[in-house]
Amino acid sequence: MSDSKAMDTIKYFMEDDIVSVDTDATVHDTVQLMNEKRIGAVLVSEGDDYKGIFTETDLLRKVIAPGTSPADVKVHTVMSSPLQMIDCESTMVAAFIIMQQKNIRHLAVTQKKKVIGILSIKDIANYYVNKFRPK
Repeated sequence: MSDSKAMDTIKYFMEDDIVSVDTDATVHDTVQLMNEKRIGAVLVSEGDDYKGIFTETDLLRKVIAPGTSPADVKVHTVMSSPLQMIDCESTMVAAFIIMQQKNIRHLAVTQKKKVIGILSIKDIANYYVNKFRPK
C-alpha cells in the first residue's frame, strides 16, 4: 500500500479513548458523562462486550421528545443497537459511505473484531478538510 493510501485509513483518524457506560446506567448519568468529556456519543457495555451506542440523537428522539425523564430511563432501553462497526484498516471513504447509507454519525472501529475506538462524522469532516486544503 502506498503511503498516501495508508494515510487514508481509519486508524489514523479515529478516537482511541473509548468512553463507555454500563447497560444499567441511567440516561441522566450517561449525559452527565458525555457533557463532562465533551463528546456526542458513548458506547454501552455489558461486561467486556459492547451492546450498542448512545448518542445525542438518541437523547433527543427517544428521551426528550417523548417527554421522558432522563433520570428514569436506563440507557440500554434507548441506545442504538446493533453497534455499527468498521475495521481500522478500512478507508475513510468506506466509513463515510457507511455513515451516509445508514444515516449515522458514529462507527465503532475494530481490530481483529475487538472494538479499539470510535470514528465520528466530525473525524470524517476533519479528514476531508485536511486532505483537500490547499497546500
